[in-house]
Amino acid sequence: MPNFRSVSTNVYVCVGSRDENESEHGLSHFVEHMIFKGTTTRSAEDISSTFDGLGVDINAYTSNDATCYYTRGLNSNVETCVEILSDMYFNNKFSDSDFKKEAEVIVQEIKMRDDEPRTAMFDLARDTFYKGTDLGHDIGGTVEQIRSYKPADIKNYIAKHYVAPKTIVSFAGDITIEQAESLLEKYFHPNFKGEAAPRVKETPTNLIHMPKEQSFVTLVKDTEQHNVAIMIPTTNNVHADRYVWSYIYGIISDGMSSRLFTSVREKLGLVYTISGGVSLTDIGGYYYIWFSCTPDNTNKVLKTVASEIKRFCKDGPTDKEIEKVRNERMANELYGEESVQGTNGKNVGSLAEYNRIKSAEEYLGLINAVTKDDIMRVAREFLKYDNAVVACVGRGFEGLEPFKLLK
Repeated sequence: MPNFRSVSTNVYVCVGSRDENESEHGLSHFVEHMIFKGTTTRSAEDISSTFDGLGVDINAYTSNDATCYYTRGLNSNVETCVEILSDMYFNNKFSDSDFKKEAEVIVQEIKMRDDEPRTAMFDLARDTFYKGTDLGHDIGGTVEQIRSYKPADIKNYIAKHYVAPKTIVSFAGDITIEQAESLLEKYFHPNFKGEAAPRVKETPTNLIHMPKEQSFVTLVKDTEQHNVAIMIPTTNNVHADRYVWSYIYGIISDGMSSRLFTSVREKLGLVYTISGGVSLTDIGGYYYIWFSCTPDNTNKVLKTVASEIKRFCKDGPTDKEIEKVRNERMANELYGEESVQGTNGKNVGSLAEYNRIKSAEEYLGLINAVTKDDIMRVAREFLKYDNAVVACVGRGFEGLEPFKLLK
């Protein structure tokens, strides 16, 4: 990206919460924290002060599928970024006291997350939806699990998963392919043990995860509102119909002009906000709708949601609605091309999931190919509640029978 001054660097390790066995829940995320605790030649303070002194942004995240360490800095600092990231990757070192302190930091993070009713709502719904699969537990683990781990658990987990076949180092910004290859040959490739073929992910196109039955799950929290999520099974992330869902959720539940926002908030005044989206994984995904409202409004909102989805399945979208979503998706894709971090994140995620990088032109071509008939066919096949999950966080669940209303 020659018109930019900065470079985004990702060290993307294809290990996340789904790779953990039952005795390892939360370890991928725990490792992410400990990687920042210093190396054989640098303290944690050395790492942070060096990056801060150069104006470099550094952070990390853990997902179900990956752990990613990333920086963004001026092109003059890219070698420093790569050198320190490689030092953290290969030469990580921490004391027992660092381990104990960071365990408590993660405990505080878990408790902070659990105190947020909307986050608790999504966690409850998602864990219920994927129960019995490798996606059926929280990324952070539990407080009890985090406090039970020993330093050796972290070191063994790193040794098992931080290996060449699972690692992608990616760049975007003011850097050439030749410069990138030179940095990898200098700081990463010599430190791996032996030769290894790249990881190649194989995903059947027809996987659709269905919970065994419809489930209504609740969690008591002392809140003024009910926080409600509805999750309906959909296709997986390589299915031919995956782009159709952009239109379905875009029209029904995405943004201030969506059908649900217009009917539930603007016309009825039952909520401050109502929204939704789609989450697709290799084993199957879900379409979700979420809202928060006072308990006296919950049944009214659910009834309105059911009515709008029924109307959508019966009549389908208008041409104007299809054009709106098409324009939104095109704009969002092209906006992402204007960000070194957005471009880098999209590229590395695409490579990890699909074994290649998808261009913006390819994505837009697939989005533009979706027809009204496609939308109505997929909506009528999937927008049902037989295997759906409804989660509600709050208090006072008496009289709530969501599936009667949704039916």
